[in-house]
Amino acid sequence: MTNNSNNNCDYKGIYADMVEVLGEEIVIKLHKYYRGQQITFPMKLYSIEYVERYIVKNYRTKTIKEMCRELGYTEGWIKQLINKNRLNSK
Repeated sequence: MTNNSNNNCDYKGIYADMVEVLGEEIVIKLHKYYRGQQITFPMKLYSIEYVERYIVKNYRTKTIKEMCRELGYTEGWIKQLINKNRLNSK
């Protein structure tokens, strides 16, 4: 059932916030597939494998601070990955 009113007041709890942020169609899909489940979203979006590939690809063109902002990791962690991959930092 789709509610065409686009009124987030029609939705219960977190679903009202999600409708506002994601849109009604996406929230209905999420509800259909995940209702009743408890979901925890990790603080970090990207896998360590992705982060390492990203650093290898971008360490010559971006500063460590730029990579930290984009990836959501600290400078210390990015520097550790640069050293692990034997890259020269800027």
